[in-house]
Amino acid sequence: MMSLHTIIKIALTNIALCASFHVQATTFSNEFNSGELGYLGAIGVVTYGETFTSPGGVLNDFTLYASSGYGTSNYGTGYIGFGIAAWDGTKAVGPALYTSAPMPYSGKNAAFEATGLNLALPLNKEYVAYLTVAGIENPVHFIRPQGSNNNGGLTGNHVYSNAKDPLNASQPWGVDKTVYMRFTANFTNNTIPVPEPETYAMLLAGLGIVGFAGRRRLKSA
Repeated sequence: MMSLHTIIKIALTNIALCASFHVQATTFSNEFNSGELGYLGAIGVVTYGETFTSPGGVLNDFTLYASSGYGTSNYGTGYIGFGIAAWDGTKAVGPALYTSAPMPYSGKNAAFEATGLNLALPLNKEYVAYLTVAGIENPVHFIRPQGSNNNGGLTGNHVYSNAKDPLNASQPWGVDKTVYMRFTANFTNNTIPVPEPETYAMLLAGLGIVGFAGRRRLKSA
């Protein structure tokens, strides 16, 4: 006869299995296949971004890519910022949901990563992920972000701004609908669907076993 400890382990395993049915990780990504975008930095545009419509769930990380550039005019190291904010259809809306510490850049290919975000983004709401030199000390001389000819499964556009503060722009950001920024975004879908009958059965069976075993132990005590 199984011990109560064993029965509880089986029941908890069933419960965990049921819960695991409701969590799904999804990666959205496009390819570097549309050349380099224009100059971003001290001698270029202040802010480049990629808008996206949330698929719902939790945004875990977001990456934007540079193909070439100079950290400084004499090949040193410059800095750039990464932000994520709500998008009202024409511009970013503060306060930012995420703002990085200044990221170093010394030239050539680079991946600018925002990790450990844990941002719960409601379904179908619009956001923008952006690289900026606004307010950055020792900003990069310039970078050329990687471009793509597809949106990687996330509806949005490549946007840009020369505002001194991208979150308080008085004018709409510019939109380039001919190209996208290359990106990778990882979401965990925490939307809980209605479980199948079999899922409920497993859960109830596990709880029933624990309850039955507990009653038997009380009677035998």
